[in-house]
Amino acid sequence: MWQAGDGVLYSWIECIRSGEFMDSLRLLVSENGKDAIRVPHPALHLLAPLLVEYENSTQQARFSQTSYNCEICLTSIKGARCVSLSCSHVFCRPCLEDFWKLCIKEGDVGRVGCPEPGCIKEGREATEEEVRRVVTEDEVQRWKWLRRKRITDRDPSVIHCPMSFCQAPVPKLSNVDEGSGWERLRTCPDCGYSFCAYCRRTWHGPLSDCPLSSTESFVLEYISLPEGCTEREQIERRYGKANLTRLVAKYEEDRANKKWLDQSTMGCPSCRIKVEKSMGCNHMTCARCGQHFCYRCGDKLAQSNPYQHFSMPGHPCFSKLFDYQSIENEWQPVQGFDML
Repeated sequence: MWQAGDGVLYSWIECIRSGEFMDSLRLLVSENGKDAIRVPHPALHLLAPLLVEYENSTQQARFSQTSYNCEICLTSIKGARCVSLSCSHVFCRPCLEDFWKLCIKEGDVGRVGCPEPGCIKEGREATEEEVRRVVTEDEVQRWKWLRRKRITDRDPSVIHCPMSFCQAPVPKLSNVDEGSGWERLRTCPDCGYSFCAYCRRTWHGPLSDCPLSSTESFVLEYISLPEGCTEREQIERRYGKANLTRLVAKYEEDRANKKWLDQSTMGCPSCRIKVEKSMGCNHMTCARCGQHFCYRCGDKLAQSNPYQHFSMPGHPCFSKLFDYQSIENEWQPVQGFDML
């Protein structure tokens, strides 16, 4: 490198600038047909972050001093006033900021990305780090909320947390057997609230049924939809086809039981327990609460004189203590009676 009488400073600077010293120190190696630098160091895990940081700062300084043409306003602007996206496209900060803020305000979160036509066709969206470099913190939070809402709209199995202060989207559990009851369990990742996906109440276990009023709304909606329609398939994806089949069968069974109870029984006017009469008079005494009532109309009867209800002229139950059913042709002549 150096001989007596030669200039030293210029040769050393040029040697360092051109990288010739790495050949002398045997730092250059060839791996897979490409040149690489191998730096012997006792603690590479400490050296590597420093080299990466230096590389990033050098690239940022070079970027700030270079002029770029913004593809939105078609103006040449220094890199210090521009934003470079991960796709290598560069836009001036005011143009990109106005565009992204408008998209976030209008709720069009899918357009918060690179506005270059090629990237638009690919559907490339901005990362959170890129969005934070351009818009305010409030707009970043709205952008994140819009993305979560979009995921919820696309996946019908995602349900919002029923807690009023939370409302976070809760995904369906994975690796759960359909029809086991555990697919109804949802646990909010934000507040930790565990609830049932059907009735939205506190988790009541895989075996306990939901109150009928809680599941009746979407069961009726499912029954009313035609076979094979998109809305019916979305409900099946959210709640599971096997579960819906079971719920529909249970709903039809409960409806048939209710119809039978309304037609064949009378409820006690005090405790509302259903009573069925097989024979006897219409004066009933509830076995649970002891209330006297009329089996025909359901009115309460006075305990001291319950039969007065059937002795009031003009009342619908007047003289109806017993229900007589007329039998057509009840009397039949006896053969041989005329011979007597």
